[in-house]
Amino acid sequence: MRTLYNSLLTPLRLPVALLAAWRSRDVHGQLEWRQRQGRDLPRGTADGVWLHGASVGEARLVQALAEQLRERRADLPLSGSAMTLAGRSQLPSAVELDRTFFAPLDFTPYVRRTLDAVDPKLLTLVETELWPNLIHESHGRGCRLSMVNARLSEERMRRYERFRRLYAPCLSRMHAIGAQSDRDAERFCELGARPDRVRVTGNVKYDLAAPADTRAAWQERLSIADTDLVWVAGSTAEGEEELLLPVYAALRGEHRDLRWIVAPRHPERAGSVTRAIRRAGWTAFELSALTSDVVPPEFDVLVVDQVGKLAELYRLADVAFVGGSLAPIGGHNLLEPATVGVPVAFGPHVGHVEEMAQALLRASGGHQVTDAQGLTRVLGGWLRHPEERMAIARRGQGVVEGNRGALRVTTDLLLELLDGRA
Repeated sequence: MRTLYNSLLTPLRLPVALLAAWRSRDVHGQLEWRQRQGRDLPRGTADGVWLHGASVGEARLVQALAEQLRERRADLPLSGSAMTLAGRSQLPSAVELDRTFFAPLDFTPYVRRTLDAVDPKLLTLVETELWPNLIHESHGRGCRLSMVNARLSEERMRRYERFRRLYAPCLSRMHAIGAQSDRDAERFCELGARPDRVRVTGNVKYDLAAPADTRAAWQERLSIADTDLVWVAGSTAEGEEELLLPVYAALRGEHRDLRWIVAPRHPERAGSVTRAIRRAGWTAFELSALTSDVVPPEFDVLVVDQVGKLAELYRLADVAFVGGSLAPIGGHNLLEPATVGVPVAFGPHVGHVEEMAQALLRASGGHQVTDAQGLTRVLGGWLRHPEERMAIARRGQGVVEGNRGALRVTTDLLLELLDGRA
C-alpha cells in the first residue's frame, strides 16, 4: 500500500516545487521550503530525541516535553519540528530545544535527507501524526518510534479504516503509543497497533502551565475598564463568526459594556472576519493594528490576528466560547479558558476533544450547546449571574488540576524507550 501511496505522491513533486519557488521569494520562505525538502537544517548532535508536532497546540506540547526531558537528562540532544508556519513560530521560545526546523514533506528523498541530518535515537510524534514514509524510513534505520498524547476520534478512525493497509503498518512499527484515554487506546489497537505497546498516559494539555497573568497590562493596552464585561471566542472556524454575530448583538442589547474578542483559528482570516463584523455595524479593529504609540479607539470587537496571544487574552474574559464546535470541525482546546478560571461554552462538534469535553461536563465545569441560540441563553445567564459563572469557573479549574500528571508519565515513557526498557 505504501507503494501506491508513493505513486500518488510522485505527480505532486512538480506542483510542490513550483509552490516552493513561489514561497521562496523572501529569505524566510526560502528557508522554510528548503527545510521541508530536508535541506539547510541546523546542526546538532545525533542520537537524541526528535519531537514533532503539527501546529500551535502540538508545539506547546513539544515545549513542555522538552522542558521535562531537559530537566531529567541535561545532556540529551533535543530537536523540535512543526508542520505549519504557525507551529514553527512557537518553537524558538522553547530554549530547551537544541535545534528547531520545519518537518519534511512526506516524500522519501526529503525524509531521508532529514533523517541523515537529525539522526535521532527516538522520534516522538505528538498527538496523531501518521506520515507513512517518515515512519517507514525511521524504523528502517533502527530509530525508536513513539506517539504521545495520542488521540483518535471516531471520525478520524473511520478515515484511517478506509486506508487500513497504509496506516496499520505505521502503528505496528511504533515502539510505544501513549494514548489520552482508554477509548483512544482501544481504537489504536483496533487499527493495527500492538496492544502490548499501547498504554494510557492521559492528556498532557492538563499539565500545561497557565500563561502569565497579564490581565492588567491587556486592560490598559486595550482601554478596558474593570467594570467592562468581556466575551472571548477562541479558535473560531470559518462560518462561525457569522453565527456568533447575532449572539453578540443579543448580549450587547442587555449589557452595553460588553466587549467581544474573537480569535479565528487561522489568523489569515482576520481581515475577512473584521470586514464582516464592520458590515454588521460594530466597531472592530485587529490586534496587529495596536502599537505602543497608537491609542486604541473605542471598539466593540477586537479581532486577534496574531499567533500565541489567545491564551493570555482568555484572562480578560468573563465568559468564553471555544470554536470549531458549532461548525463541524471537532473542537479545539477547551482547557485554555478553564485553566485561567473562565467558564467555557462549546458546541456539539467536539470529537477531537471528546475526553476533555466530557470531563468538564461531568463536573459541571463547562456547558455544551447545540446552536447559537443556546449559546446566547448560556452566556446571557452567566453574564447576569456572576456567582453562577464563578462557581462554574472554579469547577472547571478543578477538572484541570485533578487531571494533571500526564506530562510526568509521558516523560517516563520516553526515557524508558531511550534506555531500551520499553
